[in-house]
This record gives sequence, structure tokens and C-alpha cells, in this order.
Amino acid sequence: MIPVLRLVASLVRLSTTPAIRRIAVVSGLPGLALLLALVGFTGFAAALWIWLARLLDPVAAARIIAGAGLVIVAILLLVASRQRRAPGQLSSPEAQQVLADLKRGQGPINLRAPLIDLALLGVLLGRKSKDQRRGPR
Repeated sequence: MIPVLRLVASLVRLSTTPAIRRIAVVSGLPGLALLLALVGFTGFAAALWIWLARLLDPVAAARIIAGAGLVIVAILLLVASRQRRAPGQLSSPEAQQVLADLKRGQGPINLRAPLIDLALLGVLLGRKSKDQRRGPR
């Protein structure tokens, strides 16, 4: 049993590095886009304030921009709250029954044997051949 655990641990170590890179890219790029959007909206709000301040009182211009921002935020929060209330994929009665069976250990399949088989298959397919280990000449 110990060699199997070592095998699974080495497979996990090999497969986590690309996954961590993907997670960093997937989470980093939207964060950067959000930061740039914030800079853009700030510039737009400043330009709008300057234009409104020339037409109206500067305080009135600030109130108009703040009010418009609060209306947009309220709309976004309403949309987000409706999305949160939407039923998830695991809320169906069939999915709940399968989850309950798996928690009790009476699931339709035993998960240990397929996981061990997949780990062995991944190690066998992931090994480099002798030609690949030598590198280019």
C-alpha cells in the first residue's frame, strides 16, 4: 500500500505545477482587467465632473455623479442577488441522493479502484522514453 501512496504523491506533485500556473493566470488576468477598468471609470468620472462643474455648481456635479454611481451599484447588486438565489446543479433530488449515498459509502461505484488505476495510467503515460531523456544532440 505504501508504494501506491508514494506513486500517487509523486503524480500529484507532477500535475500540480501546471495547474497552479493556470490558476494564477485565470485569477490574475481578471484582477488586472478590473484594476484597469477602475482606472478608466475614475478618469471618466473626473472628466464628467469637470464638464458638469462648468455647467452647474461643482457640488451639484459631484452629487449627480455619486447618485448615478449608486444607481448602477444598486442594479448590479439586484442582479447578483437573483443569481445567488438560482438553484445550483447539485440541488436536484437525484444529485442529493447520489451525494448522500457517497457519504454513507454506498455509492453506485467504489471510487478507490478507479483512482488507483488512473494514477498508474498517468505514471505510465507520463514517463519519458529513453530518446526523450537524452535530449537533442
